Parts: sequence; structure tokens; C-alpha cells
Amino acid sequence: MADQPDQVPRPGFPHAGGGGQEGEPGRRPPGMLVGRVRGVPVYLSPLALLFGLIIGLLLLEPNRERLPGVADGRLYLLVAITSAGFIASLVLHEIGHCLTALGLGLRVRAVTVHGFVGFTEIEPEPPTPAREFLVAVSGPAVNGVLAGVGFALLAALDSGTQPSVVILDLAATNLILFVFNLLPGLPLDGGRLVVAAVWGGTRDRLRGARAGAYGGYVVAGLLALWVLLSPGNRFAGLYLLVVAAFIALGAHQSLRQARIRMRLPGVSAGRLVRRTLPVQGDVPLAEALRRARDLGASAVAVVDSAGTPVKIMNGSAVDALPEHRRPWMTVDEVSRTITPGMVLAAELEGEDLLAAVRGTPASEYLVTQDGRPVGVLAMVDLVARIDPASIGRLVNQR
Repeated sequence: MADQPDQVPRPGFPHAGGGGQEGEPGRRPPGMLVGRVRGVPVYLSPLALLFGLIIGLLLLEPNRERLPGVADGRLYLLVAITSAGFIASLVLHEIGHCLTALGLGLRVRAVTVHGFVGFTEIEPEPPTPAREFLVAVSGPAVNGVLAGVGFALLAALDSGTQPSVVILDLAATNLILFVFNLLPGLPLDGGRLVVAAVWGGTRDRLRGARAGAYGGYVVAGLLALWVLLSPGNRFAGLYLLVVAAFIALGAHQSLRQARIRMRLPGVSAGRLVRRTLPVQGDVPLAEALRRARDLGASAVAVVDSAGTPVKIMNGSAVDALPEHRRPWMTVDEVSRTITPGMVLAAELEGEDLLAAVRGTPASEYLVTQDGRPVGVLAMVDLVARIDPASIGRLVNQR
């Protein structure tokens, strides 16, 4: 599966999500660290435990019917083993993506399982349709192998025994995961296969992404229709409707990202730079804003005695400050120190520009050319250029 971040997309091949990595400043780990695979952290979120409970509730009554006479305590233990095995199958699915990506020379930031949703954060994106195909198919392939092993073990066991019931459930659920993830729509792995096929046939990655997204809408609609028209367990039906909604949302985000990427060519830091007023940090905020208006500048940078920018005025902090307090505040007090990640070369553009701002989230960045500061890039201007639909939400957050 795949997730897409809000506002500015992260370049990469996220399989159903995103989340912070251990050791990254400002990013919380997305769950409990359960291990590492070739140095890549593997997380389980609290939702995974809730998902395990849901699986247990769905299996309890069927197991009671298949194993008559077995005490309730024993049934609960068998259900717990099956639930844990199913979550482990999801983790192994994502590890399949992870190992394939690493084998292809891509970077994997983290693996996370949020219940029925798995995330493998991969960057950069696979550069060819063939690699896209290999990364996408590797996860379902793991579930296919697990299902095959499970059914092979059943041939050596007597049916109706406690071990055979657990193995049958795990083999069947892995078979379902194998088939379900190959459905041809984003954010499922089958949607990635559609992307790879269309991309390979047309030489147009964005056309492939749009095809995968539209496929996701179709898969979500057919799944919801099947649930509504089929009698059965209401709880299971509600769960499947939630899955259908998730697929529809993922398809929408994938289509949105494809449209964003269509706008990327020609978008550079230098072309979006704002005219910037340099001031000393002890200048009153109201005075700095007056000077900026007179100059026609829409950004303010704090400079040291040598004229080197050391801070950038934070527009959201100024917006939140009542006007009557501005004469009593200095520019320095509403400015953010410029870190290395907040300095962008004017020539930076397209995917590289997005990667830079994703690496160091900020509301403003200093733009330089040949080592000299030329102005400030405001995130709101970048978002307005590549994703106009979200600009209102970003402004409201300010």
C-alpha cells in the first residue's frame, strides 16, 4: 500500500505511509520499535494492537464451532496466536518491500505497521518501471510464499486439530493478503504494478500514476458495493467498508500528487524568492514592517554586523501577534535562526526542491546564489504554485 503526506509530497516510494524515524530531530517515532532490518527501524503502532483485537473477535466464534469442547481459555490463546501471526505477516510483507528496495540501491527510512496498513518509506522513488514493479510485487510475493508454506503444512496435519486450525487461518489470511494487495488500484501494491505497466508502455510516469489512482477509485467502489449487496457479519462488513474508504482516500492522495508533479517543471527556489528587507535584530517589529512596506518587500531577514543573514522573520508568528504589541517587540523575537537545511540554492528546482523542504520543514527559507543571499522563499508561495487546492488550509494553519 502507499500513503501520501499532506501539503508538500515527500519524494520517495512510501508504501502506505509515513512516519518519523528514530534519531530524526522533530519527528516522533510512529510506534514501538520492534527491531531493525539491515539497519532500517521496524515499528508497530498502537493501531496494530487494536487491529489484532479485531482479528481475534472475528475468529473467536468460528474457532468455537470448529473446535467443540475446547475450553474458552484455550480458544483465546489460539485466537491470540493467530492474530499475532497475521500482524507478523503484515510486517514480513513490508520487510519484503524493504529488502527489495535496499537490494536495488534505494534508501529505506523506516518500516511501520498501523494495523491493516503498512508503510515502507523508500527514497528516492524507483527510477525505472522494472524497479517499480520489483519493489511493488515483493510484498505480496512474501504473503504468497507464506500461504503456500501454510497449505503445505496442512497436508501433514490431521484436520480439525488445534494446530491445523491456526495454520489454516494463517494460510488463508496470507492468501487473502496476496490477492487483495494485487488488486489494480493505488494505494495497493497492484496499483503500483499498474503504474509500472503504464509507465513502461507510455514512457510517462505521471500517466501511470493517474491510471493507478483511478484504478484505486474503482477497487474501492467495487469493494463497497460488494459489502453492501452481500449478507453476512455486520462487523466484518463495517471493517471492509473502512478498508474501502482507506483505498479511496489513498487513490485521491495519489491523484493529487500526480497533479502536483505535473506542475513541478520550472518551479525553482530562485523564481519564487520574495524581495527581502535586511534589518538588525534589535529593530522594533512595527518599524521593520513599515520599512518593508515602503520598500515593497514581503519578507524580513535579521542580519549580523557584517550584513550576513542569521535569522528569518517568521510570518506565522507575526500574524499571531496583536498589532498593538508590535512596537514593543523586536524583529529578533519573532524570527527563526537559519539552520543549514533552511538555506536553498536558487537553482534548486522540481523534485530536488521538494526533497529539500521536506528534509527541513519551515515556513521560510533563505535563498542564495553563488553563495550570496538573494531573498526568502516562503513555503506558502511554493504550495500555492504546486498545490493551489491546499493553499487555503495552509493559510488557516498560520
